Amino acid sequence: MVNVKRVDELIALLAAKQHGVVALWQLLRLQVSRRQVERRAVSGRLHQLHRGVYAVGHAGVSREGEFMAAVLAGGPDAVLSHWSAAELWGLLKTRRSLIAISAPTHHRAIPGVKPHWVSDLPKRECTRRDNIPITTVTRTLLDLAAVAPLKQLQRATNEAERAGWLSERAIKETLERHRGRNGIKAFRAVVASLDPQARRSRSDFELAFVAFCRHHRIPTPVLNGEVEGFEVDIHWPGARLIVELDTWDYHGTSGAFETDRERDAHFAGRCVVLRVTPRMMSRDPEGLVATIRRVLTT
Repeated sequence: MVNVKRVDELIALLAAKQHGVVALWQLLRLQVSRRQVERRAVSGRLHQLHRGVYAVGHAGVSREGEFMAAVLAGGPDAVLSHWSAAELWGLLKTRRSLIAISAPTHHRAIPGVKPHWVSDLPKRECTRRDNIPITTVTRTLLDLAAVAPLKQLQRATNEAERAGWLSERAIKETLERHRGRNGIKAFRAVVASLDPQARRSRSDFELAFVAFCRHHRIPTPVLNGEVEGFEVDIHWPGARLIVELDTWDYHGTSGAFETDRERDAHFAGRCVVLRVTPRMMSRDPEGLVATIRRVLTT
């Protein structure tokens, strides 16, 4: 058994690496006894978040601490997954009350956690982000494909591609390894629509539009934000104007066409959706500026 002073040191060191939380199974591996853990829980030095998982020092933890606690509650082989992994990777701006994890071994129910007990979770599809065990970006998208609406899967995939986290090799391996899996058809369709060159062109267009606004003293907009559940190219918070930057490479696919029309229908009568092309910016900049200013001031 480890002495009292050393126990506190071990707990503090472990918590410092894990967003302020520790698990009983981890402490047992460090030769800390159950009795030593129970004493600290009774005295208020450990605060139970899940069965066998504790916050150290105080009960308040960050969002990352909540993620870490859920993963630790799932056992040594558990990882953050699905919606929660998408949130931590920054692929979707979602904050669901239930934290999703995946683990190869079935455990008891965990309050506040949505567990996915899976048998096909190879090590190469797991990694760490902020030192939290998590599914890789590609595996996260595959998991999302089985549970998320298509528009959210597209949004997450676009964000992953924009960040440079998708490789052709990883996508190909995922498609081959998970043939017949639930969600694989949606995953295949979404990644097939990706065009890295088109994405770079769209990014250049976005930067050019921001420069255009600055040059003409138009308030700086928000890029790739979310308005009422829809990802939009450009918007000004509090204003009734959304700008969609139209290029054929990005908006010319059937999927993008349908998404665009669905979004336009949603905002009809509520705000102005202005579609801007590179030609409009170069051929009639004064007219475009006048239109933007008029809508922004109404």
